[in-house]
Amino acid sequence: MSQQVISYADLSVINSALRSISADMSGVHSELGTLNFKQDLLENELTKLADSFADFVNADIKHKSLQLAETRQGNLKQDLQIKFGYYAELRRMATGILQSVDVGIVGDDTLRFTTEEVMIKAPGYWLAPALVALAAWIRDDRRTNEKALTEALKRDDYKTTLFFLLLMRRLQRNDASLKWLERYFMHQNPHHLDREFIVILEAVTTGVFPPAARQFMMTNVKSWLDQLTQGDLFINEQKIQWIRFFKTLGPLSDGKYPLLGKFSTNWELLEISLREAKAHEVISDHFKSIVAASADFSKSTKVQLDEILSLLVTNFDDEELPLQEQVRLNQLIIQMDGDKSAAQAVMAAEKDIFSEKVDFLQLLTNASFNPELSGVTKVTQSLAVSISQPWITEAYNTYTAQSRNSIPQNIELNIDSFKASTINGSDETELIEKQNTYYQNVLKIDLGKLSFPYEGVIIGALICMGSIWAFTLSVVAGLIGLGIGGVLIWNGINKHAKAKRKIIEDLEERKRKANEVLRGCIAEAVDYRIEHTTEDVKAELALQLLTSIIPEDFSSVSRETARNII
Repeated sequence: MSQQVISYADLSVINSALRSISADMSGVHSELGTLNFKQDLLENELTKLADSFADFVNADIKHKSLQLAETRQGNLKQDLQIKFGYYAELRRMATGILQSVDVGIVGDDTLRFTTEEVMIKAPGYWLAPALVALAAWIRDDRRTNEKALTEALKRDDYKTTLFFLLLMRRLQRNDASLKWLERYFMHQNPHHLDREFIVILEAVTTGVFPPAARQFMMTNVKSWLDQLTQGDLFINEQKIQWIRFFKTLGPLSDGKYPLLGKFSTNWELLEISLREAKAHEVISDHFKSIVAASADFSKSTKVQLDEILSLLVTNFDDEELPLQEQVRLNQLIIQMDGDKSAAQAVMAAEKDIFSEKVDFLQLLTNASFNPELSGVTKVTQSLAVSISQPWITEAYNTYTAQSRNSIPQNIELNIDSFKASTINGSDETELIEKQNTYYQNVLKIDLGKLSFPYEGVIIGALICMGSIWAFTLSVVAGLIGLGIGGVLIWNGINKHAKAKRKIIEDLEERKRKANEVLRGCIAEAVDYRIEHTTEDVKAELALQLLTSIIPEDFSSVSRETARNII
């Protein structure tokens, strides 16, 4: 009887309910799939947004630094003009007086009135009484000349002595210029030279002194050079500065390796290493421009002396140095598009240029680094490089060795927690296999975390067993129980299967993206090593250039001077 009831029972309601539940579950899974897809898109968009924001912040910082530097530079120059503007008037007047005397169209009274007026306008400035002494000397006023000369020497002995040394040479008073030269050298210490000594070097280099004075200067310079190069202390200091200078010449990053920049854990070291390798070509160009520099020696001695006098009076006075340092820093920030760190690195390499006292080797280094800031011409820069060539070459060899020793042997990668390293990207197949193995292990771990719905299945099974017993009481109750138990078992198993598929699909998508990133990183690693090797080879060319630098490479006057000094 009960079997007949079961045979004729209408199960369509239960089947319909099961189909409805199944359809609903499919809809839920579809929605979950859509949500997961949208979540991936959202994560990608957030990552892009974060990168864009970081780029924006960096660009904004550089832009603000650039604007601030431009504003500060303008303000600093204005401060210089306000505080030391009257110096410029006197500087123009110095050569103006000499040239007016040459043509003889300015009267003694005018010179006297003009020079005495600047004594009032420029209290404490050495050039004012020096000009008064000059005007008195021209009109043969010995008493005023001596008083003014004493005052000028009192205010700045070195500059006044050098001024009249150059002046006497310009006026072809060779005996007087030699006396002033001896006085000047009596007060010089090769360990603590005034920055103005570079003017003497400039005069020697450009050959404006007569043979006796010139030989006297070169004898002293050679003695200083022998004295300072006997120990390692001063030479090592210069080598350290040259190494620091070479490091600042490397070009900034051009964003050529975006994937390595994002996924390589040692990218900072890789970038520094590539920048140091790229510096070899810049270094080579730097010295080529010095060797190729030429000077116009067709100028008359008077014109050259006027230029050197101009250098003397226009070189920064000590009280101007703090403002000039700030002007230079802001100038570098502007040149480097707001990159304050790079500007400070260059400033650190140049900082000794602004030192009030330097040793002779440091003076040569300053002239080699930046002749404009040092107050010399390219000819003197050539002379300085020629004299400094031995320790420049040693410093360059040290720089190259340090650079090569610090080349990262491995390129470390971290892609979606998959950590690997490659030397040059030649092991792409092995890395891809390792990455696939990694994701297989991740899949096992993730699937292992997915628990089987034992509770639902057991409850469903118990309900089914109870339903079989219920058939003895009521066929309908038994059928309903079987249906509920079956739904619970089916839902549990189906949910588990879908969760498993979801884990597999998600991991496949992660693996696909990670594979693409890994292949991209490997491609960039290949390019990186090729570029690094190409740039590193240029070190040999730069070294050949440095070792080949000899006085004969420079102008005739510089060549003769360097040969005599060395």
